[in-house]
Amino acid sequence: MHKSNIILIITLNILIILASGSSGCLSDKETAFSENANVDSYDNADETNTHIENNTTYKDEKDEHKNFSEEEQFASIEDLEEDSNIENAPEPEPVINNVENLKIGSFNIQVFGVTKAGKEDAMDTIAKIVHEYDIIAIQEIRGSSQTTIPALMDQVNSDGHQYDYAISERLGRTSSKEQYAYIFNTETVEITGYAQVYPEANDSDSFHREPFIASFSSTEGNFDAVLMVIHTDPDEATEEINALDNVLEYAQDIYPAEKDFIILGDLNADGSYFDEDGTNDLETYTWVIDNSVDTTTKATNYSYDRIILTDSSDFTGNGGVFRFDLEYGLDYNETIAVSDHYPVYAEFIAVNDMD
Repeated sequence: MHKSNIILIITLNILIILASGSSGCLSDKETAFSENANVDSYDNADETNTHIENNTTYKDEKDEHKNFSEEEQFASIEDLEEDSNIENAPEPEPVINNVENLKIGSFNIQVFGVTKAGKEDAMDTIAKIVHEYDIIAIQEIRGSSQTTIPALMDQVNSDGHQYDYAISERLGRTSSKEQYAYIFNTETVEITGYAQVYPEANDSDSFHREPFIASFSSTEGNFDAVLMVIHTDPDEATEEINALDNVLEYAQDIYPAEKDFIILGDLNADGSYFDEDGTNDLETYTWVIDNSVDTTTKATNYSYDRIILTDSSDFTGNGGVFRFDLEYGLDYNETIAVSDHYPVYAEFIAVNDMD
């Protein structure tokens, strides 16, 4: 090969090598710059996050707001307006009470003694019925052991309810005696005064089981009333119902400032025991349970159980028979295992009683 050609080839190889080396150096430089940039970026990100967390710079807050979507920005404005409206809104009026109405019931629990207290299903139903009312007057409590009502109260309050009771002495002319009881929700009502059996005069014996009198008031609001529960003897129902006027006069003497007196219970006020279409000494008052209502669970149609008001101004108009069989899905046998009577009830406004 000619000497000049050899020199030319060597020169070209040198140039190629030099060009290749320069390209590699530039690539390393770019890589180094990129790595440094990433390190700075992470450091700056940490610093920025610290600022955002600490709210130390307006810039960070501004940048953060800048990153909000348009929808989020509008939402923020609406939140501010809402907060402003809350601050400027008038304060709500204080609530007078949480219980606007009170429900008072009456229930003859047929032969309510230790035998029925030992029936789990029946007791479960009775406890549910009690929970329906702020006050419920119970009749026909039997048993010398007097353990029936305490057993019921254990079940009534087993789920956190706070009911209490007032119970009469055992009453009756014969060895078959009964007691009355008022069971009441202590969160809505309280018993006031002294619960007592009506004291008959020595020369009178108007009742087989004298009425049990108690005064109650709502724990919130201003409703109060005096209750008189009675279970008349069927054979003398008419005489006993007419004698209740004397009981009312007695209660009015004890509570002269009160206008709300409520007579309730199993009056046996129908059928052959009582002429519901005739006249009686209480006919001028409001009979919440009228003659058209069937208060019996069996295949009969009698208005034995009653609620009578001397003043109906607090009565809401809501009253009647509580069909616990329909409410709790009970069949006939399950129903009569509880009682041959349905509870009766009346509802009262708790916040506008003026007496």
